[in-house]
Amino acid sequence: MLIRAYGLFWNPDIVNWGKPGQGNKGALEGRVKKGGKTYTIDFWEAYGLYVLHHDFKPIYVGQAAETRLGTRLRTHLTDRFAGRWDMFSWYSLSKINTTYGNVSNPGIRQVKEETVNDTLEALSILSADPPLNRKRESIPAALQAKQEKSSHPKTIRHYLEQILERLPEA
Repeated sequence: MLIRAYGLFWNPDIVNWGKPGQGNKGALEGRVKKGGKTYTIDFWEAYGLYVLHHDFKPIYVGQAAETRLGTRLRTHLTDRFAGRWDMFSWYSLSKINTTYGNVSNPGIRQVKEETVNDTLEALSILSADPPLNRKRESIPAALQAKQEKSSHPKTIRHYLEQILERLPEA
């Protein structure tokens, strides 16, 4: 297994980005199913790859190694990509720790060439979504993380959800 978890088309408006330079690392929380149980995992410190999307189209691919996933994504909120992406996907090499709800160093491991090829093909198809590929891909042995909903009061989505809750049923 090369990729251990991934998240597709996450909404940046509901991520807790923290405050850069103030020791607040933020949280990149997702739900994964493992062994019949569902766990909430914080992928902020994950090693891996990510894709920035605009209207479901990839516009930038980057990696998170020395600077981890959450921090890398947060920098794109204010750098030359600011305002140019509206969702992101990520692919984590890090081990999932269900006990603590986080990730750890991926470590060194042997991976078969077939696994590398299958994983690279799946990553390419999931990222680019080429129109002539019929096959819907999944990454071999990786857990897909569904984005946790945030109740952060400053997100546009939270504000709109509050308005919808106040509307009478039709």
